[in-house]
Amino acid sequence: MDLSHHWTERFFDIRVIMRRQFSIFLSALAFLATPVIADPTIMAAASLGRALEAAIDELGQPATMSFGASGTIARQIEYGAPADLFISANPRWMRHLVELGLIAPEDVQPLISNELVLIIPASAPAQADETLSERLAGESFVMSDPEFAPVGQYGKAALENLGLWEQIAPHFVPTRNSVASVASVAKGEAALGLVYASDAAGVKDVMVLQTLPAQSHPPVEYLIAPVAQGEAPDAGSDLAAALRGGPAQAVFAAYGFVPLEQMP
Repeated sequence: MDLSHHWTERFFDIRVIMRRQFSIFLSALAFLATPVIADPTIMAAASLGRALEAAIDELGQPATMSFGASGTIARQIEYGAPADLFISANPRWMRHLVELGLIAPEDVQPLISNELVLIIPASAPAQADETLSERLAGESFVMSDPEFAPVGQYGKAALENLGLWEQIAPHFVPTRNSVASVASVAKGEAALGLVYASDAAGVKDVMVLQTLPAQSHPPVEYLIAPVAQGEAPDAGSDLAAALRGGPAQAVFAAYGFVPLEQMP
């Protein structure tokens, strides 16, 4: 038996096996080193819900979305929530995150605007020359709580400036958001409500009684900005630009919002 030939074959086999294993090892390292691109996470004002989901669908961009009161969301981001994009219905909370260094001031951009409307149940249309006091006799007026919700803050400011708050205040029942106010009026639980125009749009069981003058309240402006602590900041920036573009703006307009081109 030729032992030298035998050991040469064994050595060759070992080298082949080691090369294969090393190749597999390098492939595994390359796989691990390849970054996994996460879908951007959007944290947005609750009043944007349906419209933002539709706009994202229109863009064909996968995204994770979370909705809530602007102040609540801002606090969550402040305490470490991994958001890539923040959309606020209240400039105060965008400023708050800018002051904390979580958002660059130059990245803050307007997205869309909204209007305030008074609504009534479609089943109880307004009578000619009917005053608000007459409509509210023994009934409730609903609006988001001004202590927490931007729409309530804008709404109360408008009613005060129009000289209507004193006659409406005794009937006021606060709700958690504009959508809840619409639902209350639609069910006939309240005779009058103040909501965002976008939340009343397309709801068959309510009627718009009046659109409040824009000059009666601070501008209802939604601001958008990427967040520094997110897991996909570049995707957040790209998505912010896309949401300000024509196709997404058309979707927002279809849901009752005021698009960028029509904002004052």
